[in-house]
Amino acid sequence: MKIYNVVRKNNYYDSVTLMLISKQLKQVEGLDDVSVMMGTPANRVILQEANLLGSDGEDAGPNDLILAFRAPEDIDVQWVIGKIDEQMGKKVAGGKNADEIIIRSAVKAYQDDPEINLAFISVPGEYAAIEAERALKYGKNVFLFSDNVSIEEEAQLKAQAVQKGLLVMGPDCGTAIIGGIGIGFANKVKSGNVGLISASGTGLQEVICLLDAMEVGISQAIGTGGRDLKEAIGATTMLQALNMLIQDNHTQTIVLISKPPAKSVVDKIISKLSETSKKVVLCFLGAAIDHAPANVTAVATLEEAALKTADLSGRKPALLATETKITDWARAAREKLATGQKYVRALYAGGTLCYETMLVLGETLGPIYSNIPLRKELLTMDVLVAGQHTAIDLGDDHFTMGKPHPMIDGSLRDEHILKVAGDPQTAVLLLDVVIGYGAADDPVGELVPVLEEAKKAAAAHGNTLAIVAYVCGTNQDEQNKAAQIAKLQQAGVVVTTTNAQAARLARMIVAGRNS
Repeated sequence: MKIYNVVRKNNYYDSVTLMLISKQLKQVEGLDDVSVMMGTPANRVILQEANLLGSDGEDAGPNDLILAFRAPEDIDVQWVIGKIDEQMGKKVAGGKNADEIIIRSAVKAYQDDPEINLAFISVPGEYAAIEAERALKYGKNVFLFSDNVSIEEEAQLKAQAVQKGLLVMGPDCGTAIIGGIGIGFANKVKSGNVGLISASGTGLQEVICLLDAMEVGISQAIGTGGRDLKEAIGATTMLQALNMLIQDNHTQTIVLISKPPAKSVVDKIISKLSETSKKVVLCFLGAAIDHAPANVTAVATLEEAALKTADLSGRKPALLATETKITDWARAAREKLATGQKYVRALYAGGTLCYETMLVLGETLGPIYSNIPLRKELLTMDVLVAGQHTAIDLGDDHFTMGKPHPMIDGSLRDEHILKVAGDPQTAVLLLDVVIGYGAADDPVGELVPVLEEAKKAAAAHGNTLAIVAYVCGTNQDEQNKAAQIAKLQQAGVVVTTTNAQAARLARMIVAGRNS
């Protein structure tokens, strides 16, 4: 195999488009590996570590596009480049409307159309703060999808936004729904009077999708970026957004979502919530909230957040399968396990879904090892830790540097599924599938053949693998949640109605087996 690099000078694509293109290019016959990236120093390091950087790529600049692939030495390179161009042309043209106007400069867009009030920024992290500052200068709110922005830059950008009465969502903000329009990874959900603010992308998706399933609609879903509730940022965006929702007459109930914030930040938010009489559901996963005002209900999981919000909205939640049903599923799965099968192995695309799972599993199973652990001594990057349960967030930067996110391309998870299935100690393979805008066209369609291979790998040890999954999305999403669930069930997978329920089922299956 030989490494080939083709450099296109001054040819810019945003990171989301490049992730989608890289996924499509894997289907080009003859390529052993392929990656398409802008030639920033950080990206060149990633290509170097992936053994995909050649001499041409080393000389590329940050505004240059690098097509990097590994292929046999006798391959027709021009044919490969033609195939790459064909795939890139399809992807770039895919979302273009006949009346769409292409503008090459953000500043020109700001100047040409003063009605624009939001800038979506998805450029390499080293340039993201510059673009965000420029958008603020022109009076635009910012959705900052880019990561690798320093926390000092984030604090500075958000301070500028406050002064101008603007909002900075991010950096590393994955999801928002503003005025009914999904931004980033989002879902098609009903309109209503519940406003949400979240420092977690998939946490936000989970709650809005569960609400949608219970016929509860949303007014706004505002992302803050994952670090907003850290002490250095002080919940700047969440507090701004909270002000907006408190003043919004259409919003009757407010939901706040985050992994555990700094204590000083919790106190600041609680103080702010005491200024409103609106009903508030507070879901700070893993945080103990013992001093909330009377209008605030603190909950422990995303599932509880959705159920409580539906209850406050006058809906009778009928979301969950009955405990009898769960017990029956667990019993049926447990009866098929061999003696040595004892552990849950969870592989997640959604980081907060993974975090919620660890909280639920840990209630009765004890330590859960993870790359995003509940306690630092439980840190691991390996899904197989002998004699232990594991839950891995495959969407974490450690796994996605230079590669598409698993919500876009499941190949990274496929590799881990087969690894898990080959371990004779694995009892339960626990998975999430996230659908909606930005996600793969048919994630379950791509997943099912891998699950069939996994079953065969387990059978080679005389084992039967219990597979439990949860699909985060709605039936209005292009992938259609019901259709995705049906495919999983046809493949023998037990599919639950919430992520927390999937975790409860998994722990019930292995209960008492590792004692």
